[in-house]
Amino acid sequence: MELAEPGQSESFVDVFREHGVEFYAFVLSFLVIYTQWLSHHRVFRNLIGYTPALMWVNFVWLLSIVFLPFPTKLIAEKNGYDSSSSTLYVANIAVSIIAMFAADVIISRHPRLLTSDAVGTGRMRTGAVSSVLILVAFGLAFTSLGLWSLLVLFATTPINRLVGRLGE
Repeated sequence: MELAEPGQSESFVDVFREHGVEFYAFVLSFLVIYTQWLSHHRVFRNLIGYTPALMWVNFVWLLSIVFLPFPTKLIAEKNGYDSSSSTLYVANIAVSIIAMFAADVIISRHPRLLTSDAVGTGRMRTGAVSSVLILVAFGLAFTSLGLWSLLVLFATTPINRLVGRLGE
């Protein structure tokens, strides 16, 4: 996705008024990629090996990141109000989050892939909570909420803490 180029006589305010949705879509996608990179780093930082299944799940995750500019552009072109582009955007994020959860599952079944000092507490729980919430967001994306459905992801940390306390 390209950001707008201001003309010689246009001020930043004029460009922002005209292309505000494009800026919003760009910033939203940057934040999504940032959080997905943090998740990827959390899952892969203590690995000393891999399995073919883990490699394929990582490829799916990477595909979802590389594909993200397409639904981002659709959102910008439709001024963020088209339900199909919002649903595609949320579905794309769902693929990414669920791929990282699948990676967690694979790693938990192959503990030899982790360094000896890796702490596994909460790995699966965080991925499970995020996966359930993104599926809720995906369902809500079909409604008039559209992209606002992603706000349910803010519940990940509180739910994860609550589940952790209940499990102690």
